[in-house]
Order: sequence, then C-alpha cells, then structure tokens
Amino acid sequence: GKPGVKDEPQHKKQGRVMLKMLDAMEVPYEIISPRDSENKIKKIISKVLKNIKKNSQAMAIIVEKNTFEKYSYKKKIKTSYLLNRESALHNIIPYIKKNDIIVSTTGFTSRELYEYRATTTKLHSSDFLTVGGMGHASQIALGIALQKRNKNIYCFDGDGALLMHMGSLAINAELNCKNFKHIVFNNGSHESVGGQPTVGHNINIKNVAKDLGYGLVIVAKTYAQIKIGIKKVQSYKKGAALIEIKLSQGTRKDLSRPKNSPIENKVLLMKHI
Repeated sequence: GKPGVKDEPQHKKQGRVMLKMLDAMEVPYEIISPRDSENKIKKIISKVLKNIKKNSQAMAIIVEKNTFEKYSYKKKIKTSYLLNRESALHNIIPYIKKNDIIVSTTGFTSRELYEYRATTTKLHSSDFLTVGGMGHASQIALGIALQKRNKNIYCFDGDGALLMHMGSLAINAELNCKNFKHIVFNNGSHESVGGQPTVGHNINIKNVAKDLGYGLVIVAKTYAQIKIGIKKVQSYKKGAALIEIKLSQGTRKDLSRPKNSPIENKVLLMKHI
C-alpha cells in the first residue's frame, strides 16, 4: 500500500497511515527496499534483533513491494474431493434468483463471482464483493438479510474467513434470520494468498454450526449433493441455514480481476436494494 505504488484497493489507506501509526504507538522500525544489497539487509535485521534483545521491546521491519522474489507454497494439501471452488460456484449461481443478493468473501471467491457475471449476465448489481475484508462477509450479508426479508441473501464464504471470525456464526444463528443463506467453500487453505493450510478440513464445521444454533446444516462434496443441498437451504424457513462444500484446491492462473472499484460496487448494490 505504499503511496504511488500500484497495489490492491484495500491496501491504500493502510499504506498511507502505516508509518504514522507506528510512530504514534512508539514502535521503532526499519525499512528494507528492493534497492538494498543483501549485505545491507543483513545489517538491518541484525540491528533490529540487537535492539529487541537489549530493550525487550517490539520492533517492525517494513518491507517495500518487490523486495522479495515470488514464492509458491511448497506443501500441497492433498484431498480426494472432486470439485474446486470455481466449479462449485458455477453450479450454485444458476439456482439463485435474479433479485436475491450475494455477498462474497475476499480473494478468489469474489473474483470468480465477478468473472461469472461478466461472461454470463453482465449484471453485477446484486453482488457485493467484500474486497480486503476477510471474515466480514457473513455479517454484511446478515445485516442486509435483516432489512430485506423478502429476498434470500447468500453469503459466499471461505473456510479461512469463517475461522477468522467464528464468533459471527453464533450471531447469525442467534438472530434466527430465515432468509440468511450461508455457503462455505471449504478447500482447507488460504488459497488467495498463497495456499497456506487452514484447519478447515480437520474440524467439523457442520457440528460447530449446529452447536451454535444454525437450524439447517448440510455438507456437500459432489454436483448432485450441491443441487440437493442448495434447494433445501433455499426452502428452509426456520432460521439460518448453511451448506459446507468440501473442495480441493485449484484456481485458474488467468482469472481476471473486477473492473469496478469497491465504491462503485457498493453504489450499484445500494441502488439495486
């Protein structure tokens, strides 16, 4: 988010205020840039470590963009699930009514939703892409659902995002919102930022959601199970409903990015609502 350097929209404000925030919190810092030699970087890190040990205080290292070479996560998560997120998403959207609303989590999920719309209906006004707001999509979707009870409101969530704000599940269930439909794409990883594993495949999301008060929870692993599950979730009228779709990793390298800015996306949805 460094000013003047192209980056994701959610990083702009953070980049403008980051150094000022560190100063305000009295956290000392050093900056490493692509122009620094390997020897200089070693000296900076040694200085930071020396100060940490000497003063018993936190320090920050600010690393400018393009300092590190590209890196791919080496430990691939092995699963036997047949579907990936995009194929599952493509199978769900046709069952969602035109006037219903989708709030999608940050990263590849929102990008895949946007591209699907761009290549089919060309309409983006009924979707809200939660750019840079990992973990917050379900609360945004719930807020809309509570105000627009004549529509089904779908939250397209990820396992990493769900785990980050798991307390949201309890709120979703407690408010007993009958038109809130929670769809969790669980591929056991933070795929949008490199593929680091989550515990999504090691815990029982179904039991967690049920124990927290979701009225209906379904697990799907195949196209047929998705079809049955989405229809049950749509017709369920006794409270919050969730379908967890268990997936393997896999994202196209040519996946496009939204052309609309986050503000434009917000305005389009507000007009639609």
